[in-house]
Amino acid sequence: MKKRPIRFAKSPLAAGITTALLMLSYAPAQAATFNFGDVEVVFDSTFSYGASWRTEERNWDTIAKVNHPRFNWTGYNAATNVIYPSADIWAQPGGYSSNGDAGNLNFDRGDMFSSMFKGLHELSIKKDNIGFFSRFMYFYDTALNDGKFAYTNPLSGNKVDPCEDKRSSELACKDVRLLDAYIYGNFAFNDGMNPVTVRVGNQVLSWGESTFIPHGINITPVDVGILRAPGADLKEAFIPTGMVTLAVGLTDQLSAELFYQYSWQESYLPPPGTYFSTNDFAGRGGYAQNIQLGFSGNPDIDLAFVLQNLNGLGAALAAGQITPTQASQLYLAYPTKVALRPAGDAGEIKPEDGGQYGVKLEYFAPNLGDTEFALYYMNYHSRVPVISGVASNFGAAAIQADLGYLVQNAGNLSAQNVQNLRAFSKGLLEYPEDIKLYGFSFNTNLGTTSVAGEIAYRQDEPLQIDDVEILYAGMPEQLANAGIRPDLAGISQLGRFIGSKATPGNYAQGYILRDTIQAQMTFTHLFGPSLGADNFTMLAEVGGIRINDMPAEDVLRLNGPNTDRSGAPLIGANGPSTGLHTGLSNGPETNPFPTASAWGYRILAKADYNNVFAGVNLSQRLVFSHDVNGITPDPLFMFVKDRKSASYAVSFDYLNKWSGELSYNWFWGGVGTTNNTEDRDFISFNIKYSI
Repeated sequence: MKKRPIRFAKSPLAAGITTALLMLSYAPAQAATFNFGDVEVVFDSTFSYGASWRTEERNWDTIAKVNHPRFNWTGYNAATNVIYPSADIWAQPGGYSSNGDAGNLNFDRGDMFSSMFKGLHELSIKKDNIGFFSRFMYFYDTALNDGKFAYTNPLSGNKVDPCEDKRSSELACKDVRLLDAYIYGNFAFNDGMNPVTVRVGNQVLSWGESTFIPHGINITPVDVGILRAPGADLKEAFIPTGMVTLAVGLTDQLSAELFYQYSWQESYLPPPGTYFSTNDFAGRGGYAQNIQLGFSGNPDIDLAFVLQNLNGLGAALAAGQITPTQASQLYLAYPTKVALRPAGDAGEIKPEDGGQYGVKLEYFAPNLGDTEFALYYMNYHSRVPVISGVASNFGAAAIQADLGYLVQNAGNLSAQNVQNLRAFSKGLLEYPEDIKLYGFSFNTNLGTTSVAGEIAYRQDEPLQIDDVEILYAGMPEQLANAGIRPDLAGISQLGRFIGSKATPGNYAQGYILRDTIQAQMTFTHLFGPSLGADNFTMLAEVGGIRINDMPAEDVLRLNGPNTDRSGAPLIGANGPSTGLHTGLSNGPETNPFPTASAWGYRILAKADYNNVFAGVNLSQRLVFSHDVNGITPDPLFMFVKDRKSASYAVSFDYLNKWSGELSYNWFWGGVGTTNNTEDRDFISFNIKYSI
């Protein structure tokens, strides 16, 4: 029997179909090849330009009420002049949190939100059975770098500019980055009966069978911003991770793959202020926006405004212009309105690099239609963050220490040292360790139809507790602990769920661990010449997820999109309190919270037209996405009930050198305002040249 080759990818038909449908590119035929004796060097390059424009007016129902254009915040002072009573704010359309508005407010209809020049290069060096492969890219986005954004913070006068912060700029504005870089060797033992492939270095691990629906067996971190850039390629968006991989042919029909990751890598969220960002503090550079507590009608208070006022307060106290008692009253206006998101590593709890490994056993069954079955086990650390925090400390000693710190640093308070103030609660991005994944997958061919499926069972997966409950524990309950607002004692579900309340100045875990099971199926059919096309292909993928032992909403709510207020009932020091609920947030949340199960499907159709004229090939592609039922909690980012999207694209290819695409993208649906991108329709084009 002929020995099947060891693979790091899907079956040839499945891989070919996926590549054709998603327009993924391999090395162009014109790649430069050089031979130095028995050493072969291959170098290829792709240069591209792409641009995207917003085509839809923003929906003010999805934007915070405080950002409504009717409000004029000139002269606002957090302590002495709040300008508008909460009732006036709440009477306007919109949401109750301004923590996700910057990306929407930064771009008006018709604005170009991306104009990206990009280069991608691949280098392969091979001698006999040993080789080296590397891939690197660079890009520059002129639309973002010119700094022309529609939104200006009404208090500080600053823009939410993703290019101002160096780490944020590297994700969205300009960067030169090394992607893959690994050495490999192909060996054969036992007279060729046991082939072995070893790779060491930065590489992408492509396990599982999913095409569209995320969070399956594949644990590769993703650059979400690059994925949505005009002309994006998956090999640019998948982030290689340092690891050792080993693939071994055990028998004619059984093979094994193993990996050990010696470095941890997170996924990259869209930086705040970019078009697809829906969180103003979690991405890189988010510290500049603070975390708006939103318990009354306050405007968007950014870090620059806080620093300006606290520096002034410290100077006034140092000069004897105000008394410590007056300073204390003025100071409390700030930590009761915003939480800090410490800059840099101080704002993150990262896992260890090691302790990430996995094994895959694959069985090829020729008697079952050449079906491939695979079993998986992995232990890995979270690629996406959850939000935990440090509670405020409003004790007299902490307030006095903070005032002393303001005097000591009067005029020199900065993004780096402001986090030392104890009265401010703080949000931390945390990446929990040791998620265990057990998986099963299969793929087979039924004629010209590819059928694949997978099941992923995760143990101890972190799920985000509702952010309002965390904020309640971090600030209002600490006012109760200090005796300032005793009526706010116990309003957060967090303390009741874990059996102990958050204590002043200490860490509060913002997530729970639960087991989840996810299953999905993918069907792809090649119709051949049809409907006037030389080839017509369709793909359908359906998937769902179930969370085991998910708490009931009245016990502990998990975080979902645009759940900006606490659910009912709100329990204070004197039991359930409608009046307290109304005073804090104009009543309970009306958007639905996450559910224990959710599912949806994706459909793709593609028509290819060969040699339409002078060697030019054309294609049409239509993608439709529908989240049918249920809402997954953060940080899964999978399904939101009744959310829909569609994309239509026309592309061309000329002699495998020139290619381009024009696409239009729609977003709609969702329950209430849970679809936080429903007003982000856009048009995009790109052109590429490969040598």
